[in-house]
Amino acid sequence: MKKRALLFLAIGLVGLVVVPSCSKEIEEPANPYEAIDYGTKTTPVDTVDPASLVGLHRNLFVTKCAVPGCHDGVFEPDFRTVQSTFSTLVYAPVTKNNATNDFTYRVIPGDTNLSVLYERITNCCFVNDDDRMPQDNIGTGLPASDIQHVRQWIMQGAKNADGQTAVRPDLEPFLQYYAAVNTTFDVEFSVANNRVDSLIYNPFFIPTGTSNFYMAILVEDDITPLGSLTFNKLYLSTDRNDFSAAQSFTASFINIPGQDPLWLANVSTLNLTPGVIYFMRYYVNDGHHAANTEFPKNSSNELYKSYWSFIIQP
Repeated sequence: MKKRALLFLAIGLVGLVVVPSCSKEIEEPANPYEAIDYGTKTTPVDTVDPASLVGLHRNLFVTKCAVPGCHDGVFEPDFRTVQSTFSTLVYAPVTKNNATNDFTYRVIPGDTNLSVLYERITNCCFVNDDDRMPQDNIGTGLPASDIQHVRQWIMQGAKNADGQTAVRPDLEPFLQYYAAVNTTFDVEFSVANNRVDSLIYNPFFIPTGTSNFYMAILVEDDITPLGSLTFNKLYLSTDRNDFSAAQSFTASFINIPGQDPLWLANVSTLNLTPGVIYFMRYYVNDGHHAANTEFPKNSSNELYKSYWSFIIQP
């Protein structure tokens, strides 16, 4: 009994020694998220101007125009990116015009009246009934806010993503066609069945005894009025690539109501040799380029040069 009592006393003393060590406070690690105020919410501010190119692209062109099968790269304008939107809209030539061909470019900075983009989203009947854009919403126009933002963008210069306004391109004159006719304008010599082997790209024939004929030439320019084009001369040479010693004939501007305005050169054949092929070149200047525009050029296809030639029948 005595030994057992001593054992219990020893255990008790050990317990007295151990208990104080177990009661020591343990420091908790710091909470890195304790300082966060979860009750405060900050709403981000949208700083993109809805009337800017970036704003229009995000809010309108991507969501309502660049839909599958439409302006998603299938055909222009291409609204897939901000860059493609700008390059296929501002001073981009119109491919589908109205019946009276009133439009030249899809967007002209500062001019909604001549910007076909604005016309397409505001006019119910551009070519056909209910063909206002976007076409997936037939007969119903865009919200007034979208239309106003497009208008603001155009009138403020149709600037790109960097805030720069595009410079209007100034292309060289472009020759649409020519026709060689007699002086009474009732016979055309340059048709296919009046050419060597009845091929349109071969020289055409001028009938024997014809002292002169007219070359009617239709030229277009993107800026200069057709009647204000300068130089306008037709050259003849027996060498398709050398016109240094060529004869020249000055063309006059002819504008007949209801017909295409033309430049008309009166070509004399008195000093020309029958049976010889004469190659032609037409030179014109729009007043904005140092060198005259030439049709055809030395670099042109040989068949095109042959198309611009004739033979006086012996």
